[in-house]
Amino acid sequence: MKDILDKIKDVGKDALGTFVEFEPEDEARPSAQPRAAAPAPVAGPAIPAPAASTVVPAGEADPEFVAGLQSAVQASGKAAYTHFRTLYGALAAVGDDRQRTQLALSAAGASNGITAQQVAEAIDDRLRILAGERGAFDKAVQAETTGTIGSTQKEIDSTRAAITRKVEEIQQLEAKRAELEKSIAEARASIDANSARFAASYAVVEAELAAERARIAPFLTPTAG
Repeated sequence: MKDILDKIKDVGKDALGTFVEFEPEDEARPSAQPRAAAPAPVAGPAIPAPAASTVVPAGEADPEFVAGLQSAVQASGKAAYTHFRTLYGALAAVGDDRQRTQLALSAAGASNGITAQQVAEAIDDRLRILAGERGAFDKAVQAETTGTIGSTQKEIDSTRAAITRKVEEIQQLEAKRAELEKSIAEARASIDANSARFAASYAVVEAELAAERARIAPFLTPTAG
């Protein structure tokens, strides 16, 4: 499971650039005394973080996860299943699966006194271990989600709030701009109206003076040039 958890952390690190270290899982299994013929559990292969180009699409089994989980269930102390699988594999030439299973169980009983019930119990023990791996994985995913995605989500929420504040500030500035433009338009209209009235008034006075000037023009003494 440690290898699988390391993979989860590495993927999260690649995706978000930061991750939280998991607390090491206690994977110690209760020791048991297997039969002499049972092979000792072997350590599962290390599961490195996949490169971006080797990520398995969602919904497809990851061969590295499968290998890690298969290695984990080998920690079961119930060897009956191992004996059965060895004999079942040796009977590959038997085409009928039911007959092949029956022959393997019979051979297991004859050679090691193993019953079908013991094989079933050994499988159930492995399913129990597998369920434990799932629980540990789900816990690790939750921790990683909280540590990486959670912190990033908080930053996203903070940024969104800042954007909202900026939008409100922009709206206030836009409203102020509209008010100023309105005041400019009103001032410009007032100035233009006054200018028009002044021009009209100027024309009236200028016309009056021009008329008066024209009236006395005939009585003026010409000046020497």
